[in-house]
Amino acid sequence: MVYLVGDCLVAAGFLSYMGPFLSEYRDFLVKEVWLKEVRKLSVPCSPNFTFSTFLSKPTAVRDWNIQGLPSDSFSTENGVIVTRGNRWPLMVDPQGQAIKWIKNMEGTRQLKLIDLQQHDYLRTLENAIQYGFPVLLQNVQEELDPSLSPILNKAVVKTGNRMTIRVGDKELDYNPEFKFYITTKLSNPHYTPEISTKTTIVNFAVKEQGLEAQLLGIVVRKERPELEEQKDTLVMNIAAGKKKLVELEDEILRLLNEATGSLLDDEQLVNTLQSSKKTSEEVSEQLQVSEQTEAKIDAAREVGNIIKLQ
Repeated sequence: MVYLVGDCLVAAGFLSYMGPFLSEYRDFLVKEVWLKEVRKLSVPCSPNFTFSTFLSKPTAVRDWNIQGLPSDSFSTENGVIVTRGNRWPLMVDPQGQAIKWIKNMEGTRQLKLIDLQQHDYLRTLENAIQYGFPVLLQNVQEELDPSLSPILNKAVVKTGNRMTIRVGDKELDYNPEFKFYITTKLSNPHYTPEISTKTTIVNFAVKEQGLEAQLLGIVVRKERPELEEQKDTLVMNIAAGKKKLVELEDEILRLLNEATGSLLDDEQLVNTLQSSKKTSEEVSEQLQVSEQTEAKIDAAREVGNIIKLQ
């Protein structure tokens, strides 16, 4: 909580502006410019701030990796920007990594695939808006159809409990479960400021540095699968432990609110407090083991780096 103000400030800036940049530029801006300026102004900020850790859950990242998102930090940052941004994402995806991930992530929710060359793409989009289906608009160029503007602007009107949006000459019921993803295969597109302000541009293009990180991750998973298995188990156990802690804290607050007389005489409250303490200790131990496992994985990646240089 001490570092929350500074962390939120840097994370908000990252989420808003870093999408189009490659990993080296992101790292430079955060570490050499933003964090230094934040500390210079005496705003409390985490010593080892990382955007993806601050705005994502390990269980969500693990699911993304299973769904096809590469496990390197650059791809994880992109995953956070896509899922946490307020504007619909426009993904620069010449290698097809983003489209593979989106298809797997949203496949169970009846993902609709459309292309601006299709004659009935607007009808598909209108149905998805009304019924809350995700839509993936593929292979766009440097210009977007003006008819998409109200969707990109999220021009939703709320009247009582009803939400509507006007697309063309039609007024449609708007389902908040609706999601809209856009991808382009262009490797270096130039979008107008108008498109840049309506969407969140996210650069999934893999350059040499990013490709090296992804290949090292694959090699480590093949050579040391036990580390990945241990990491997955820890992630699930930590998530379950934290969920149980929240439930116990809620139960403690409820019991304190309903307590009458001496708190020490309330057997249920005392047992719940003991259970909460035990669970907290277990989660702390698992977090320490998780950090050690991450260190082992990083060490294995460094060995891969040394071999690559030789």
